[in-house]
Amino acid sequence: MRARTRPVRAVLWRAMGLSAAFALVLMGGFFTLFSYDLEDVIFSRIVAAEADRLEPGHVPGITRYDGHAALPSWLAERLRPDAPRGEYEVPAGGHGHFHVAVRPGAGGDRRYFAFDVTRLTSTTDNLKRTAGLLIASALLALLAAAILAVLVARRLGRPLERMVEWIQAEGAPPPEDDGGVAEVRTLLDALLARDARIQEQLERERRFNRDASHELRTPLAVAQGAVEIMELDPPRDAETFDRLRRAISQMGLLTEGILWLARERRSEERCDLHRVSRELIALYGHLRRSDGIELSIETAGEVHAPLPASVARVMMGNLLRNALAYTDEGRIVITIEPSAWTLSDTGAGFGRAEPGSDSHGIGLSLVERLAQRFGWTLSIEALEPRGTRVRLSWRG
Repeated sequence: MRARTRPVRAVLWRAMGLSAAFALVLMGGFFTLFSYDLEDVIFSRIVAAEADRLEPGHVPGITRYDGHAALPSWLAERLRPDAPRGEYEVPAGGHGHFHVAVRPGAGGDRRYFAFDVTRLTSTTDNLKRTAGLLIASALLALLAAAILAVLVARRLGRPLERMVEWIQAEGAPPPEDDGGVAEVRTLLDALLARDARIQEQLERERRFNRDASHELRTPLAVAQGAVEIMELDPPRDAETFDRLRRAISQMGLLTEGILWLARERRSEERCDLHRVSRELIALYGHLRRSDGIELSIETAGEVHAPLPASVARVMMGNLLRNALAYTDEGRIVITIEPSAWTLSDTGAGFGRAEPGSDSHGIGLSLVERLAQRFGWTLSIEALEPRGTRVRLSWRG
């Protein structure tokens, strides 16, 4: 299953939004912990300062107790009699919240300075009151993240979008703006280098096809001229002469197909598929391996396909000859639809021919390349229990 894809801008926006939300959670957590810790430190420092004064002070809320027995019962049960010197946070349930400083007293006893911070403990209330500030901070953080995401996505996304448009548009000039991103520039240079190599290979192939076709045309023209002269006075061996005439005709179609591969522009010509199919049956019908094989054409009406007739003869003729070569009995049916040409046979089936068996014609390679050249689609399907269905389709 293909993984889901998203635009670069969407990925960046999502990443920035998640980063802002994560930063907000961390900020809120740290703010809460810091508030509680700071409050405890301040209260402990206040009660410690009062306990260490040389003279009694008058800090509101701090009560001095000499000896553990002097402590209220609800406070005494939360402090050990032998508690060492220091400051302690003592939650006393319904009696409130205290910070207690323990200091050594006379006669080995201890002095206790209890600071009632019940009314001063307001961290939770403060957090509730500052919830609006936290929400405002979150919104500002998200807004900043969105602005940053838009800027980054614009800088990175635009060059990539232009690069995609350049790749999809045939013959368009390459984009010059790389957004100042090194990776985008590297990718663009790599695509330009690859495109140059592909164009070089295509040009080399076109040049070879042109040269090969030119070299074939000269002797082919001579042979065709000789056949036309011989037709004026047919030789006695009519069967041999007929095979020669058909071979030269097939060679001409093959040369024409190769020449079409060498052309840079597509043709706007259209052909009547029913007429081409009748011509092919007349041309290759003699290749049937037995007289019992039925050749037929099924069509709902006249169909003109976006393809030169000469190219159609090469492509469909090769497919028909292959079907004739692999079909010992049964039937071969050509079906013509408004956007497809289909050939079905009852032969050995695609991929199941006997080893060493030879097909006639130029093979599927040229058919596939011609189909690709003109924007057609070639599909081959093995039928059960025997047979093959070959389909050439095009966009209407």
